[in-house]
Amino acid sequence: MTSDVRSLTIRGRTMRTQALRRLGVHVHPLLLGALLAMPGAARAAEVATSPSGASAAGGSPIQPFVSPPVAKGRPLDVAAGHILIRIARGATVAEVERSAKSLGLSKRGPVYGSRWYTFGLPAGADPRAVASAAAALRGVAQATVDPIVTLLDHVQPRDPLYTPADGSCDPYAEVCTNQWGLFTVGAATAWHETTGSPSVIIAVLDSGVDLDHDDLFGNLWVNPDEIAGNGVDDDQNGLVDDDRGADFVGDNAGGPFDDPASQDGNPDIPEGGQWVEDPATVWGLRFEGDPAVGDADDNNGDGYADLGVFHGTAVAGIVAAMTDNPVPGTSDTFEGMAGACWSCRIMPVRMINAEGNAFASDAAAALRYATDMGADIAVASWGLPTDGLRQNSPEIAVLTEAVDYALAAGVVIVAAAGNSGAPGVHYPAADRRVIAVGGSSPADTVSSFSSYGHLTELPDNGLDDDGNGWVDDVVDVVAPAEGIWSSWVLAAYDSLVYEALLGLDGWPPGADTYGAADGTSFSTPLVAGYLGLILSRHPGATQSQLRTVLRSNALDLAPAGYDAQSGFGRLRMVVPASLPGTSNLTPLADIVGDQQGSITVPDTGRSGQESVTLDGSGSSDPDGSITAYRWNWLDAQGILRSGTGVRLSVQLLTSFQYTFTLTVEDDRGALSAPDNVVVTVTPKPGGKGKPTR
Repeated sequence: MTSDVRSLTIRGRTMRTQALRRLGVHVHPLLLGALLAMPGAARAAEVATSPSGASAAGGSPIQPFVSPPVAKGRPLDVAAGHILIRIARGATVAEVERSAKSLGLSKRGPVYGSRWYTFGLPAGADPRAVASAAAALRGVAQATVDPIVTLLDHVQPRDPLYTPADGSCDPYAEVCTNQWGLFTVGAATAWHETTGSPSVIIAVLDSGVDLDHDDLFGNLWVNPDEIAGNGVDDDQNGLVDDDRGADFVGDNAGGPFDDPASQDGNPDIPEGGQWVEDPATVWGLRFEGDPAVGDADDNNGDGYADLGVFHGTAVAGIVAAMTDNPVPGTSDTFEGMAGACWSCRIMPVRMINAEGNAFASDAAAALRYATDMGADIAVASWGLPTDGLRQNSPEIAVLTEAVDYALAAGVVIVAAAGNSGAPGVHYPAADRRVIAVGGSSPADTVSSFSSYGHLTELPDNGLDDDGNGWVDDVVDVVAPAEGIWSSWVLAAYDSLVYEALLGLDGWPPGADTYGAADGTSFSTPLVAGYLGLILSRHPGATQSQLRTVLRSNALDLAPAGYDAQSGFGRLRMVVPASLPGTSNLTPLADIVGDQQGSITVPDTGRSGQESVTLDGSGSSDPDGSITAYRWNWLDAQGILRSGTGVRLSVQLLTSFQYTFTLTVEDDRGALSAPDNVVVTVTPKPGGKGKPTR
């Protein structure tokens, strides 16, 4: 279907909007969010294209192709106003701050949960040059630039209104909308097993969430240790009143030089504010309100105003929109859409500004916060291109350290592969331990915009097959990513379009609605919600088990199993009755301090015996954690003794030799081989000892 485009001029600028009458349907205001996606009618009228110029309207079938050479990449976009400095162990922030003044640097603030700090630059300074010089300062462990994370070049929405035979219908809107993705992946089958548990917490690391949205408010995580609105940091985590999440963007409006070091406990996208005339802006108007809703100006000069505002709210709805819930104030009219995990809790963590960008340091802070506050799953519908980067590149150390921190704590990270339509999975999806999600179409083909792995890269072999500096950087699965309906919130720019172009009053910035969009940003939360269902059914499921279930139940889109474009296939939401067995590496028992299997201890206490402590903290488990330490030995009378704990303290007689054996058990019941050590207590000079056994 085609529609004409008419022009309307506002303050000398021309915008384009679809002539809605040509659609031939009654358009309820709730559905106009779809026309404003990306984020305005001016964009809805454009032909949706991927960055490579290929049409995003259809899917790309799996077919043999030659993977292009690995690109050398372009320099990272980085913060222009600050650099990052990691304080060395044993050094103080004050010490580094004093030495940094020699370079004109000024301390701004810490990166949550880490030893990294942001330091402001002198006007006109080159961030890379200053970072290089700062690395030599006293007390500095590392100094680097702060990369800018993006929302993966969104694909614009198409055909938002249609009524398929098997679609879902929203009576409140009086127009049927389509959540085709949930039907395709068999969500109803999964819901027969479980509709989710409120004990499963899924962190949405994004542009904020409309906390009072009619389809979200009941599924929001609540910080049990914070009292809302009392102006006190009750849980002493450095954030005041973070009762429903945190905001690490603060007053950043989205300009490349706008990087205030601010954070707070409010990830909301609220209503409220005022319009003021400003001849310096694109439309001659600027909205003054919460920065999360945007200001209707194109602050970063990319041609789109307030591009990122809706994003976090849409991601949250796909994860866990309230389902089978009536419209507030009614009992028999149901609201909106279905989320993948009906009862999982959404933890909103804002790290992306209204224009759709984030500093890597803010992303790192958000991930550390989500980990510390108990998130089970973290959704990252954003990323950095990996062309020209390696997984140990110092420029992204602040983010890679946060990813390591979260994964070590057991958080499952689900990340978007990207929307480049080319080989090269974005980071953090490129990390082999992170679940990487591509996009699929209603025709069960790989979306033309979906990023994918290089043809020569093989999964799970621990090798950098394609030589791009990343190990096993492949797509795990693809999931529905085109025309995805979800909860929505109006940006300031959207509100301007409503009133000035469409003549609709009463839709202020921050108003909640529904809309549709394309991109791997929206396939990723569907996978996260599915994993939330599995965790609801099987609390304690490991990262490895979840990945195995995800891959093994995917629908193969190619004849030969894994392939670079679709990974292990298209998502199918199957919640198994029991978890599959997965390989479990054997833990290692290691007694600290032994020399070639023996320890000699001098008798320093009462003559004839000595208190000896053996330390098993050198023990390790390569794919889990140690849960039990078991010690065995024969005493001086030949009686078998035993003990538990990482350290064992015993009284030993002088000159006797004792053989101690340590065995450890991991979190999945595997036992180590024993580690043996012979312990001898030497007598004091001139002291009396007993004969050696």
